[in-house]
Amino acid sequence: MAVWRDVAAQRFSRRWLLVAAGAAGLVAAGAVPWPAGAVDVDATALRRRILGSVPPHVGYAESTGRLGLPQIPQLESAITLFTSTTRIRAFVAGSDRWRVDQLTPAGERDTYRLDGVEYVWDFGGDQLTRVVGEAPIRLPRAADLLPPELARRLLRLAPADPVTTLPARRVAGRTAVGLRLTPSDPATTIGTVDIWADPATALPLRVEVAPHTGPPLLTSELLEVDDRTPDPSELTPAVPPGAATVSTSAADVSGALRQLDAPPPPAQLAGRSRMPLSGTPDARLPGVGIYGTGLAAFALIPATADLAGRVVDNAAVAGGTTVEVPSGRAVRLATPLVSVAARTSRRSGVLLIGTVVPELLEQAVRELPARRRRA
Repeated sequence: MAVWRDVAAQRFSRRWLLVAAGAAGLVAAGAVPWPAGAVDVDATALRRRILGSVPPHVGYAESTGRLGLPQIPQLESAITLFTSTTRIRAFVAGSDRWRVDQLTPAGERDTYRLDGVEYVWDFGGDQLTRVVGEAPIRLPRAADLLPPELARRLLRLAPADPVTTLPARRVAGRTAVGLRLTPSDPATTIGTVDIWADPATALPLRVEVAPHTGPPLLTSELLEVDDRTPDPSELTPAVPPGAATVSTSAADVSGALRQLDAPPPPAQLAGRSRMPLSGTPDARLPGVGIYGTGLAAFALIPATADLAGRVVDNAAVAGGTTVEVPSGRAVRLATPLVSVAARTSRRSGVLLIGTVVPELLEQAVRELPARRRRA
């Protein structure tokens, strides 16, 4: 899975497991529209404009993932985002005022961001949850896969990597201009990131993420889009009579990422230093670590012995490679875009995941000390 990171100046705060996101902050120049009808643009200028202010919009998107990941206990909903098609409706007024609905056959799950506070409306559970605090990492959600958000996060990961111009294409009934980001770090499994954006607003309309060989394995596209500011009523949670309203800590919604008795993560793994994590004190996640930067970063997540053991078993069935370790059992699994490793012992376990070559995670899992629970 992945860890999304909303960051500034090499500070990693909210992260994502899987196609990792957010990284060194990039100060973008103010957006200046291209002349009407222009489609031949400079790729560097397009990147700068995409990373500028978020233009208001309302739209419908679909994201399709074919990452070939095995099922990981307690992380099924996140895995599904990258192994199937996700239908998404978006209402965006700005970077801190938006609503994103994940549409399913059974209903929908709506996430609201209003001036620094998040709310989640669960149609099936008939409940509105106010999320308190900021966790240093979190599982991915549908909002992360919207083309504008996905494009910005991936571009922030590699601010110095080269970009080139792509031919224009029709997206959502518009002629969109394109750029291709080619990561320069040989340790990442990502070969190219292709982005097409509206030439007038620089709003990303389509994103394709491909490995070094083969077709894109993650595609997200706005099929319908309207350049309007959402009405305030569209950005305000409407709680039906009889529905429950609760508050919970951001740490509590982290689920399997939270192991209260986990030991501190090592300062370094596989030649990568552990990056600083932020978040509010009430939402800390003990034992979690992010190693490396950019598109070649990976996450260490403490787990129970039972959960890690099931991941080891599932990965082995899916064609994983056994890793010899001094104690316990370990395995690593390679997919074209994401690598996973797991180690389990009698008392505890650990998961490693990232868009990095599998050999890097194998080295990391070998270097891990015996991980004992805190007394």
